[in-house]
Amino acid sequence: MLRWKSASLVSLALLAALAAPPVGASDHDDGETDLKSRSLNLTDLYVFREGDQSGVEADNANLIFVMNTNPRSLARQQYYFSAQARYEFHVTRRATRDDPVTGMEDVLLRLEFGAPDASGRQPVTLTAVRDGQTLTLTRTAGGMPILTTLLGDAAPIENELNVGGEALTLFAGLREDPFFFDVEAFFRVRAGALDLGPAVGFRPPAEAIDFAKGYNVNAIVLRVPIAFLAGDSGAQVFDVWETISIPDLVTAP
Repeated sequence: MLRWKSASLVSLALLAALAAPPVGASDHDDGETDLKSRSLNLTDLYVFREGDQSGVEADNANLIFVMNTNPRSLARQQYYFSAQARYEFHVTRRATRDDPVTGMEDVLLRLEFGAPDASGRQPVTLTAVRDGQTLTLTRTAGGMPILTTLLGDAAPIENELNVGGEALTLFAGLREDPFFFDVEAFFRVRAGALDLGPAVGFRPPAEAIDFAKGYNVNAIVLRVPIAFLAGDSGAQVFDVWETISIPDLVTAP
């Protein structure tokens, strides 16, 4: 199996009494090779409490998982998820934020995409593996196929899912890249640090030039109840990482 893994590892302490600062990390663009196309290129992983964005305290019962792929996608051009790959969120439960990182996989959320249908939308299969039990969905709680959102859709398709009695919501489709990176300034600073050019600093935030502005990414967004992730453990702290993998296609002669 070929697998690409994000360098980002986010540990979230979900304690109501603590106002933890936001956590951010990136493995934004690994480039392309003969073995890895753009649709297999991980960019950023974001994980946050829904209430931190909505301002509604009750929404903090949910975590939002965001996996962005296919960096530098041109505006007004449709891009697709790979129909051969598995896009996966991996979750480890932890008793406290100070516990050592184990890499154990207590919960797996896997997204697999089919070829575009006649409308251009891709059907989606969600597989959730939790405590050794596997649940696989191809339809929403209302009985409709789980589908991606097309570039020209008037509104995003928010697939409402029932997974083990818990309500999850899935969006998959193109969105503008939220990553901010002044790439020119970075290489100037890097050259100066290596004595390959004059020593300079980064531009002030108001003057920085966002290299990613105007580019899209293929985004997978999952709203997941913390109760689903915790199971019977009562955990409120989680490590999260992401991978894209392609199962082995070689068969014995």
